[in-house]
Amino acid sequence: MINYKRLMDTFLELAKVEAPSYEELPMQLLAEKKLKAIGCKVSTDNAGKTFKTNAKGNVIASLPGTIKSAPFILGAHLDSVKPCKGVRPVVKDGKVASDGSTILSADDRAGIAIILEVIQTLKENEIPHPPIEVLLTLCEEAGMYGAKGLDASKLKGREGLLLDSNDNDTLVVQAPASVQFNVEITGLAAHAGVEPEKGISALEAAAYALSIMKLGRIDPLTVANFGVVNGGSSTNVVMPSLTLKGEARSRNMASLKKQIKHMQDCFKKAEKKFTKKINGKTVKAVIDVKVTEKYPMLNIPLKSYLMNHIIEQAKKHGVKMHTHSSGGGYDANILSGKGFLMPIIGIGYRAPHTLGEWLDIKIFNQTADMVLDIVRNYKK
Repeated sequence: MINYKRLMDTFLELAKVEAPSYEELPMQLLAEKKLKAIGCKVSTDNAGKTFKTNAKGNVIASLPGTIKSAPFILGAHLDSVKPCKGVRPVVKDGKVASDGSTILSADDRAGIAIILEVIQTLKENEIPHPPIEVLLTLCEEAGMYGAKGLDASKLKGREGLLLDSNDNDTLVVQAPASVQFNVEITGLAAHAGVEPEKGISALEAAAYALSIMKLGRIDPLTVANFGVVNGGSSTNVVMPSLTLKGEARSRNMASLKKQIKHMQDCFKKAEKKFTKKINGKTVKAVIDVKVTEKYPMLNIPLKSYLMNHIIEQAKKHGVKMHTHSSGGGYDANILSGKGFLMPIIGIGYRAPHTLGEWLDIKIFNQTADMVLDIVRNYKK
């Protein structure tokens, strides 16, 4: 019963809205307007105050159910990556693409379009359905800040779907927990040409710590990396200070904790190694290591009503659903830490975050059909 023309028209309208991360207000306002027009009760939380954005907050909407059930949540994100100014979609040969000068913003405007169409189809055709809640988050692309700032008490449901991936025969159900390392190394400046022995190089201390550290692929579920280095101002000065930024992530908490301790121990060894006497005084490198959580683990039980329901409804449309364990982080990770079960379903976009981004119309339409049945037949 999905109106494919209306679905496409909605997507094309949404795709043209310039709303990159931190500047989501135009999409927030348009989403609110469209949800209200369908008959949803719409509000925003105060997530926009937890980081720098021109939007007020995550868009949260609800539609009363016509059958007795827990609410089903449909989620997507409002922001897109750049360049997204002046998107001109081109529909041709079963695809929608940009004109090549911008991204298409199918990630995640296609998800929002499906959500709007599914709710409108249920409403106008008076199809029995459970209570429906909609969550459209801010700043997913730049660090899931909207989800991190979400006021979970504004949602009554705890299960649903996030529409934000490529293939609709795949559900992302596992993703790693991740921590960030912020390391400050303080050595001692000295003239590198005249008396280098009187200095302690923060760079050498960092290099030593990293040289004895296990990085890259630690085990099948665990990885670690340092990707940002800042320090130094002149080649003739023994580098007195340095900052490093890195991360570790794993789908096994025991392995993650082990890797964190290993990385911390390597910096302690560097501190000890770069200790010496200068002018009769013992001087050492000082290394301050701060470890903070970036996002918790996503681990949706495979044997659950939600998963069985989604897989069964997909079969009706000839889709054999597979589950996927990802190495990336998603809004679903953050939501999982707040008590929500939200696997991620694909909506047909390809080559996201590039000028070659495009949308597979067949997959896009089929996903809308699948989501309609997933929602209408959910009863818990």
